[in-house]
Amino acid sequence: MATTIRSARQLGAPGPGLTRRARVVVVGAGAAGAGAAVQLAAAGVDTALVTGGTLLDGATAISTGRLDGWAGPHDPEEALRRGLGLADRRALSHLLRTAPLVHARVAELLERADATRPGRHETTGHQVQRGLASAVRTMAGRLGTRLRLETGMRGVDVLTDDEGRVAGLRALRSDGALVDWLAPVVVLAGGGAEQFWPRTTAPVTATGDAAAMALRAGAELRDMEFAACAPTAVDLPDELALPLDPAITLGRELRRAGAVLIDGQGRPALAGLGEDELKPSDELAMAVHDWLAGHAGQRLLLDGTRIGESSWAAPPLSATLAACRARGIDPAREPVPVRPAVQTMIGGIGVAPDGSSTVPGLYAAGEAACTGARGAAGPSNAGLVEALVGGFTVGARLARTADSFDEPGAPVERTPGGCVPAAARPRITGAGRAVGLAREHTELVRAADELVGLPTGAPLTGAALSTTNLRLVGAAVVAAARARPESRGWHRRTDHPDTKDAWERTVRIALDDDGRMRVRSTPVP
Repeated sequence: MATTIRSARQLGAPGPGLTRRARVVVVGAGAAGAGAAVQLAAAGVDTALVTGGTLLDGATAISTGRLDGWAGPHDPEEALRRGLGLADRRALSHLLRTAPLVHARVAELLERADATRPGRHETTGHQVQRGLASAVRTMAGRLGTRLRLETGMRGVDVLTDDEGRVAGLRALRSDGALVDWLAPVVVLAGGGAEQFWPRTTAPVTATGDAAAMALRAGAELRDMEFAACAPTAVDLPDELALPLDPAITLGRELRRAGAVLIDGQGRPALAGLGEDELKPSDELAMAVHDWLAGHAGQRLLLDGTRIGESSWAAPPLSATLAACRARGIDPAREPVPVRPAVQTMIGGIGVAPDGSSTVPGLYAAGEAACTGARGAAGPSNAGLVEALVGGFTVGARLARTADSFDEPGAPVERTPGGCVPAAARPRITGAGRAVGLAREHTELVRAADELVGLPTGAPLTGAALSTTNLRLVGAAVVAAARARPESRGWHRRTDHPDTKDAWERTVRIALDDDGRMRVRSTPVP
């Protein structure tokens, strides 16, 4: 029986060197954070946009997602079916209703960012992030602006007062100095925790900062057991792989262009499974996983050598080709080994469709958040649009209500504790192997015990903050996976292979006052 993890409710640190004030602090500058900041700045709300990197770092900038398919209406019943019994109807309705409006707004931003190419803009994650970054820089650079952009500043903890309301944010600058932002509202938009898994397409910044800060502040996480995978991510040879380097996604566009999955002898590997390029990503990921499990020691290859040069030269395949060649492989000239890799998290900080959490004054958007709209899987290619809808929704909501915010109360210290040493990171990602596409109770218990047994007395540094947050959020993922005794969506419980109607429930996780993890399930709204 796995013991229960116990976490500090706030990371112990020396007092801040600086104290600043704002009405709203937005943490994270990807699609969700930048989208929220743009809305707030347009309304003249005193806003600080805090990000550990630059405006072009993070998951959105390397996302293979596209907005093209969200310019018009979607079939709500089909989207509901893709939730596999766990989609929150109200949240899904908000996503589908708002997506075309956000698409139009983003298209407008892209036009402003590059007026020389009217109507000819790609709506890939990279282009969307460039447009949002341009808008943020323009607004932050205006004389008398109320938007402050703070790069190289990473969130450590959400500050709360003696009533549990948000009182601000403690942040760590790249030079090691601590800064306390005093504010009545904090928006967490800092991405997911995909670095918990040994193989992921997410950037090195995906260390679960937002979810960990929310947990320590008293908020709930929901549906943490679900993560979406890239079915055919590049499986780099050991001599070419770099530590923490994200795996390259070889996506559906490549298969639609003519690439096929083959075995080491050049034979079609999934010929008995129908047209694999048309299969839903969760089904294809499991099929690839099963093929590899049944062919120990063999590699599955994606053969794109028959695709014409014009296809490889056009977006988005041109970006894929460039990324592969930068790592020493050329998919246009030779088949490339592939296997599934975690791409995005479906679970996150539990929020209502307007982004509000269970902690007064704490909001979340983007991959850090979970409204329940996607259920166990959700519409294909929904990650980018969900981040944009969440960010613009939160920004608009706060812009309308900013005048009603109370002044922040005085921050009070919650139960403090030290960090997990940076050297423990391999043990953390090792535990992540238990919550892949296939899961089993004994392995989940071992993973939980491994995370519980890690030391927690290290001082606060950037590297220790990453391991501390990965350990806490990883423990939530493992606990949620253990709590769901069925197979559903992206994941199969080998000891519970069936999908059970009784488990059309959402799993919620929070910390007690003493930092112990509490798991409960509730009916899907």
